[in-house]
Amino acid sequence: MDFETKIYTKIGGYGRYNRIVSIFSCFPNFAVMLNLFCDVFYTLIPGSYHCKPDPTLLPSGFLFSNYSRQGYLNFAIPWVNGSGLSHCKLYKYPRNVSNFIDSIPKELVPCTRGWEYDQAAALRSNYVTEWNLVCVDYWKIPLQHICFMTGWIVGYVLLGTVCDWLGRRQGFLLSVSLSGLLGVAVCLSNSPVVFLLLRLSQGAMLAGVFLSSYLTKIDAEYPDDTQPCYHSVLELHSTRVIWRNCLILSFTMFIGTGIQYCFIRNLHSYSHNFYFSYFLRVLTGALGCIFLCLSVNLFGRRGILLLSAIITGLSSLLLLALTQYLCGVLVLVLSVLGLLFSQALAMLSAFFASEVMPTVVRGGCLGLVLASGCMGMAASSVMELQNNRGFFLHHVIFASFAVLSVLSIMLLPESKRKPLPDSLKDGEGQRRPPLFLSREDTLPLLYTRCGASEYNPDNYSRLVTATRKMLIEDNLPYKIVVPSQSPLMPSNSAVH
Repeated sequence: MDFETKIYTKIGGYGRYNRIVSIFSCFPNFAVMLNLFCDVFYTLIPGSYHCKPDPTLLPSGFLFSNYSRQGYLNFAIPWVNGSGLSHCKLYKYPRNVSNFIDSIPKELVPCTRGWEYDQAAALRSNYVTEWNLVCVDYWKIPLQHICFMTGWIVGYVLLGTVCDWLGRRQGFLLSVSLSGLLGVAVCLSNSPVVFLLLRLSQGAMLAGVFLSSYLTKIDAEYPDDTQPCYHSVLELHSTRVIWRNCLILSFTMFIGTGIQYCFIRNLHSYSHNFYFSYFLRVLTGALGCIFLCLSVNLFGRRGILLLSAIITGLSSLLLLALTQYLCGVLVLVLSVLGLLFSQALAMLSAFFASEVMPTVVRGGCLGLVLASGCMGMAASSVMELQNNRGFFLHHVIFASFAVLSVLSIMLLPESKRKPLPDSLKDGEGQRRPPLFLSREDTLPLLYTRCGASEYNPDNYSRLVTATRKMLIEDNLPYKIVVPSQSPLMPSNSAVH
């Protein structure tokens, strides 16, 4: 593992090939980003909608020409104070009524002829308006997001292992080709069920595109002088340190993505405009990314991850306990601050995992970490599926998890200015630095009875294998012949 620190810099370092791979790996990630964020627009409910009036429910003597458009709607659709026309109900009048007064007997019935919608944000029609997924069918909207996130979870876990078995390039080509075909099929879906199944499959392939391109970029920036035999993440049953790192980082993305719903929900009380919450999430995500770029190389990965977890947990606890006592501006500040650092926590967990996981199982381990993050994202849709019943319990659980993650982060190693681990043994040998500043990492992740030794049997066996190949190679300019038996007479040098 001295290749990156001793040899790599002397042969050109981060050269032209590495830069080309890094640049071109951004294009598929941009496409993945568009597909991921378009899900918000697919499932957006228009700001205003109501039932289409049904003339068969009106009195037989009703004349449309005597009423304006708004008067006709007020006569046919109930008015709900504070929200305008009813979204899901119509008036049903007796057929033989001739005197149209306010006290006329009528009853409420569900919509019979569909709905009229205002234009949704950025789209003329979407998943909601295409198949009228409102009122009694509203539950299909969060179900779509849950299916989409389930596809990402399956894709991260399975295709991450495929990248370890078959290689990054094969996994990338497979994911890109299938995700493109499934994207076209999604646009041609003719029913909500088909749309759900195709989005689930597309999510799995998009996860493979992101993961394989991310792994390819890591391998290009940090090349290795060996060709490791990739293993499966299931082989980590005997490697306690790697398992511990993987579980801690999975637990930390899960929290970073799942707790964001608690902060976003507080923002709805300030503005119901869709673009306000959407662009605020994008802005905090960009600021969190800039914060990581400026801080992790100076203060280390583990320290910034610990700081992000502390601020996220404190913001969540303060909002949970003191929302009714705090002024509106302070609630907004805490919500934005918690949203910023929770996104930084999620991003740094994935970046940290790519540095501490060994090359031979990096795809599978990183897939587990990213899949945990998708589980946190799906938790918000579960709350919407239940009409936000149990939101207080959801907030309490994630706030408690955020506090618990502060303790678990202390067990992680520090990857700042460290070579990437190659084999499982390299991953097991990572050290846990002390909490305060220290130039050397002296504390092991787990207690070991045997002391450190300079002798490394793996390096010795590689040296022996390479030497044997060199001795028996036929295309060398010379060939060393080893006699089968000792000579009968000793050489002159031996006599003297």
